[in-house]
Amino acid sequence: KPSRQEKVQRDPKHSFRPWYVGALSSMACCGFALALPIAPDAQLARWTSLVGEGLSAALALVAPWPVAPVPWRRLFPWSPLIVIGPVVFGFTTLRCLLDKFRKTVQLQPPTKRQLAEEDLSLNPLYCAIPALRGKLAWRSLGKYPTTVDRFACRVDAGHGPQEIELWVKREDLASEVYGGNKVRTLQYTLGSYEAFCEARGGLDKGPGLIAMGSAGSNMVLATQVHAARCGVPASTFTGVTPMPDVAEMDNTLNYLSTLSFPGSRGLFVSGWPMVFRAAMRKDADRPWIIPPGGMCVPGVIAQSGMLLELAEQVRQGEAPDPDGIVLPMGSMCTTSGIVLGVAVARAMGLAPFSKPGFRIYAQPVHPGPQKMHRLFGVLTSVNIPMMIGTTIRDACSALVDIGAPDFTELALTVMREELEISFDGDITGEYGAHSQTSREAKEFYDKAVQAVHGAAGMWLCGHFTAKSFALLLKLLREDAAARRTPRQLILISTKSLVQPVGGEDEWGKFQAHCKQSSALRRWAVLGGMTGHPAAEPEDAKAAMPAKDPSQYRSFMTPIHC
Repeated sequence: KPSRQEKVQRDPKHSFRPWYVGALSSMACCGFALALPIAPDAQLARWTSLVGEGLSAALALVAPWPVAPVPWRRLFPWSPLIVIGPVVFGFTTLRCLLDKFRKTVQLQPPTKRQLAEEDLSLNPLYCAIPALRGKLAWRSLGKYPTTVDRFACRVDAGHGPQEIELWVKREDLASEVYGGNKVRTLQYTLGSYEAFCEARGGLDKGPGLIAMGSAGSNMVLATQVHAARCGVPASTFTGVTPMPDVAEMDNTLNYLSTLSFPGSRGLFVSGWPMVFRAAMRKDADRPWIIPPGGMCVPGVIAQSGMLLELAEQVRQGEAPDPDGIVLPMGSMCTTSGIVLGVAVARAMGLAPFSKPGFRIYAQPVHPGPQKMHRLFGVLTSVNIPMMIGTTIRDACSALVDIGAPDFTELALTVMREELEISFDGDITGEYGAHSQTSREAKEFYDKAVQAVHGAAGMWLCGHFTAKSFALLLKLLREDAAARRTPRQLILISTKSLVQPVGGEDEWGKFQAHCKQSSALRRWAVLGGMTGHPAAEPEDAKAAMPAKDPSQYRSFMTPIHC
C-alpha cells in the first residue's frame, strides 16, 4: 500500500490544499472569536486573567515607560481577527504580486531581423512541432545542441564496489561567454523583449528590463551578459538581488561578475520597493520583470526544448533512453519545462522517455518550498501563480494560441504521475550553500568520478548542482544496495563552467557597494569550498573576507560583450 508521502509525490490531490487549510483555520479562529464573549464568566475571567497578566508583565519589561492597565477581556475576543487579518492580507498581496510577475513577460512574434539571423533548424521546438516554425521571437544565445557526456565511478553499497555510469546533459557548456540552464531560459524571453522593443522603434525605446534573484544569482548574471550581446542598452537593464543566500565563494564570484558588466546593479539584498512599483504599473512603459530563475511562460517553453533536443540525441544513439532525469529545482522553471517537454515528445510520437517507471527527480535547493510541498503539495498547484502546474497550463495555452496542439492534460498527468520532488532535507540544507550531504557528494566526485572520452569536468556548486548530484548518488546507491541493475539516469548540469568577467572595474564597484552595505562586507567571502574545476581541494574553514582581486581573478574568464 503506498504511503501518504508517495501519494503526495504522484498526485497532490492526496495532500491538504493550502486554501482548505486556510479556510479551516479562518473558520476555527472566527468560531473562537464568537465563542469567547458567550463563555462562562468564571472561565473567561480565569483565562483572560492568566494570559493578561503574562502579557502585562512582558510589556512592563520591554516598554521604557510605565504601562497603563490594558482591558484584556475586551481585546481577547478580537485577537483571532487581529492575527488573521494581516495573514490574509499578506497572502493576498503575495498572490497578486506573483500574478503580476507571471504576466510581465509575454511571448512575441519574431522580427524580420531575428528570422534572418537565426538558424531555425536549431530550434528543437520548431523541429518537433513544424506548425510553430517562425512564429515565436527566439534567439539561440549559445551553442546547441549541448552534448550528453558519460562519466564512470565505483559505488560501494556494502557488498563490494560496483561500476556505474553517469550521463550528464551539458547545459553548463551552452555558451562560451556564460553557460548553464539560464541561457536556454532566456532564448524566448530576450527574443520577445527584443521584438517588443523593435515594435516601439528600437531597443533604446524599450520599457526597461529588470532581472531578479538572490545575491549570488545565476539568473541576474546570465541576463546581464546575454542581454548585452543582444544589443539591450545598459541604461535599460537593472539587476536586483533582494533575496539573501549564504556566504560562499561561488555566490561571491557571481556578485563580482555582475559588477564587471554594463548595467545598473542594485545594492546587496535590496530592491523590493522598486520591484513592487514596477510590477504594479499599468501603463505601456511598465518594465519587463524577469522573475527569480526566469520562471515565466517563455522560460518554460524554452526549457521544454532541452527535452526535445535530448529526445533527438537518444534517437541518434548519442545518449541512452533514460530511466530518469535528475536536476536541481530552485524557481521550478527548468523542472516545469522538462515536464512539458516529456509531454510534447510523447504527443508528437517521439520514442524516448517511455520506459516503465520513468521519473523526473527534482531536488529542491531551498528548504522552505520543500517543506511547504511536503505539507500541502503547493509546488505542483494549478491555481497558485508561478507554481509548476499553473505555469505549465499557461505555457500550453500560449502554444495553442499560435497553432500547437493542446498538451495541457498530458503535461499535468506527467507532473502528477512521473515528477518526484525529493523530500530529503539532508541534501537540501540551507539555501545558497552546501549541505553536509552535498559537500560529501562533491568530495566523492572529485576523488572517484572519471570523465569518459576526455569530457570536461563539472562545476558542482553548493547552490544547485552539488545537491542534484547528491540525489543522483543516492538513487544509484539504492540500486547497488538492492543488488539490482543500476538505473540509467541523466543529470542536468545547470551551473555554467565559465565564470565571466567583463571590461568594467568590478573591484572598484564592489568596494563602493561595501561602503554602503556592512552586510555585504560580512557576506562576501573568497577561498574555501568552491565547485570550480580549477580550484584546489580546500578546507571550508579557509574562506575569508574578499580583500583583493588576486583572490578570485584566476577563476574568471575575460569576456567582451
